[in-house]
Amino acid sequence: MINNNFKKFITKILPCLISFGILLYFCIQNNNFLVLINIFPKLKFVYLILAIFSIFLSWFFDCLMIKNLLPKFSKSISDYFKITMYGQFYGAITPFSSGSQASQVILLNSKKVETGKAISILSQKFFISQLCTIVISSLSIIFKSQEFKDKIPGFRFLTLAGLIIQCSGIILLILFFINKRRVMNFIHYILKIAKKIHIIKNPEKISENLENEMIFLMKNNFSVNFSPVIYFYGIMQNILFCFVSFFIAKSFGCPGFPILNFIAAQTFVTLLSIANPLPGSAGTAEGSFLLLYKNFFTVKNISPAMILFRFINYYFGMIAGFFIIIKRKNTK
Repeated sequence: MINNNFKKFITKILPCLISFGILLYFCIQNNNFLVLINIFPKLKFVYLILAIFSIFLSWFFDCLMIKNLLPKFSKSISDYFKITMYGQFYGAITPFSSGSQASQVILLNSKKVETGKAISILSQKFFISQLCTIVISSLSIIFKSQEFKDKIPGFRFLTLAGLIIQCSGIILLILFFINKRRVMNFIHYILKIAKKIHIIKNPEKISENLENEMIFLMKNNFSVNFSPVIYFYGIMQNILFCFVSFFIAKSFGCPGFPILNFIAAQTFVTLLSIANPLPGSAGTAEGSFLLLYKNFFTVKNISPAMILFRFINYYFGMIAGFFIIIKRKNTK
């Protein structure tokens, strides 16, 4: 019992505490939170409301993707929205957002959706959403990296590495379709190298679990939806998420910048943060924002703007998801 509690603390509670601690550090540093409180009454609230509305619409398009893939699940859009918000909450509190899909599968199970079908549907959504993210990331690197390359040492290498990590899941699944055995041999070879440099301990078990999960997907009719509508939803979900920083800048009264620059900046923040295991990529996300957005904000405003940005695009989803989960449990 003690070991289980300790494991839960290390894997779930400690990462969240570290994430909150990092945010608290940025709030305390240079009295940034007090500066934000003093600035807040002077903000242009129309744009602040638009920032919140953008993140809400981003969740709504995520919900529409699930509805498109699982049309017979419910007649009520609110039931699909609950699935999205479960993913928002558990994704926000777990490393690499690993709890997002698992929690959604459990929710669908409770609604009499078979495990195999639930996993297949959510994997399709992940595949499509990732594909849309990769398209936006690639366009940002091609057309906008020149404007940001001097902000961070090794910027192009780091963003390309982030893009490769983004692509890895999709590439792995496609290759597994084509030649399962060669893919598994390659993965096992990589895992053996990782064992030699003491990154992992049991490559055989990891390789076996990964193969079983992908075989499970194939057996449960995993297929990619090629409907243009669902890709439109995926693109809109990503773009609206990026709009948050643009509207926050407008609320601070920042001079006009092309909105594409804000989309690119948020895309680069995501790419630079992708390998961070802490919930919400804490630390990397805040630091990347301060470096990449410094041309958009004054020196005095950038840290308060970052705190506001993180609250809307990360903590707001966590809080909203928490209340939806609590409300559902209370109505059972």
